[in-house]
Amino acid sequence: MIYYISDIHFNDQRIFDKCNRPFRDLNDFKEAMIKNWNAKVGEQDDIYVLGDIAEDSDSSSLEVFRLLNGKKHLIVGNHDTNLLEAIKESAIFESIDYISLINDSGRKVCICHYPLMDWMEFNRNGMLVYGHIHNKTASNGAAYAQIKDYYKDKPAYNCGVDVTGYKPVTLDEMIELKEANKDEPYIN
Repeated sequence: MIYYISDIHFNDQRIFDKCNRPFRDLNDFKEAMIKNWNAKVGEQDDIYVLGDIAEDSDSSSLEVFRLLNGKKHLIVGNHDTNLLEAIKESAIFESIDYISLINDSGRKVCICHYPLMDWMEFNRNGMLVYGHIHNKTASNGAAYAQIKDYYKDKPAYNCGVDVTGYKPVTLDEMIELKEANKDEPYIN
């Protein structure tokens, strides 16, 4: 099975507060993430982590990933660049890329930390899975309303924890989540 997740930001108080994460504190959030992840992802499953794994000056947060099931692959996000050498040295991730094209049950999926207007295989039934924008709405700026409007009828899916219930999700779950929330203000 293939799973996706993005924008975890372990030990990042600023993001925790900014996104109004519904946990007592950072430790409660971390424990919930470990529980949610391991309840869903098996040791042989592939999980694509689409960036922003931790507070960008805290390499100790990388150790949390040793507690998480699955064969982990990192797509580098903007908050990962300061940690990139420590990430590589940790050998936690089986692959580290900035963008990639994978096959998920016969479907071509471009994975990138950032939402894109055009992606690999865009004109050949390719899909996009991205992160970066958390649970932002039009109230955070006009660009977020434009992104939601642009993606409305496109096969593009946000796997950020703030819209997926703080757990890894499959491509099919993201498709269902987008359909169920198509009239909601947040991006998915």
